[in-house]
Amino acid sequence: MRVTRHLVSISFLAAASACVGRYHQPAPSSIVYEAPVKRDPYLISKEELADPQIVSRDALTAIRHLRPAFFTYHGPNSFLATAAGSTHLSLDYGPLQGTDALKRMNTYGMIGVRYLNAEEAQARFGLNANGGPVIVVLYNEEQ
Repeated sequence: MRVTRHLVSISFLAAASACVGRYHQPAPSSIVYEAPVKRDPYLISKEELADPQIVSRDALTAIRHLRPAFFTYHGPNSFLATAAGSTHLSLDYGPLQGTDALKRMNTYGMIGVRYLNAEEAQARFGLNANGGPVIVVLYNEEQ
């Protein structure tokens, strides 16, 4: 009787060890893993602006949703000028204006939005940038 119990327990142990490898099956070859899209922190692409959740919003809301850091500049401010260090807006690298103009714009026709930090803005727009960053909204393919 004792031998029978011993043989039964050995057979269960052998069956259990044979089944262990069957639970780890390789993934089917039909599954394709896509790498996450790398987003440029200083550029909003045309594809991002075409997202159905974004396209129906005004430009200010869309840019704040896609790149909230565009509006969080903490650079040096001047006590002499009230707008010193604030973020400005430029349409196709044209004259600078306040970012409140984005509220009246929609995303249709935009091909991109570029962020210029204070140094880049100063190099591009001179003293008009007033020490702050500039958000450039691109409508024209030639830029």
